[in-house]
Amino acid sequence: MSELDTPIRALPPLMLAATIAAFVFATVGAVVDGRAGTVAAGLAVSTIVAIPLLRVVIVGVHWLRIGDRRFAVVAAVLLAVVGLGAILAVL
Repeated sequence: MSELDTPIRALPPLMLAATIAAFVFATVGAVVDGRAGTVAAGLAVSTIVAIPLLRVVIVGVHWLRIGDRRFAVVAAVLLAVVGLGAILAVL
């Protein structure tokens, strides 16, 4: 097995924890009324948006550590495009 194919050990537990957190936030947002429910729903959406971006960061760092700069640059460009899109959406 090449280094590129080595699994990232921290990734599955982190993705599972983030998915559970999003589920809990969404459930609380659906059940609780008022400001707490609105905040929980907002946290659910934020978590769902952040999970794929966090995965790209982790995989990009992994690629950089094993020396595959080409894929690391692709991950960085993807994050830059998403960041630029977020900035343009705010303006």
